[in-house]
Amino acid sequence: MKDLLKSLFAVVVFSSAFLIGYYLGQEKVVSKIPDFQKSEEEKS
Repeated sequence: MKDLLKSLFAVVVFSSAFLIGYYLGQEKVVSKIPDFQKSEEEKS
């Protein structure tokens, strides 16, 4: 039973670390894309 809880805890920790890394990676990719709508509004 103790091994089951340890492995379940490890799965939760690794999956949450993966999801956090994936989210931060998406933020980095999105920040590289220029926002064309903002540049159009600033010119007007």
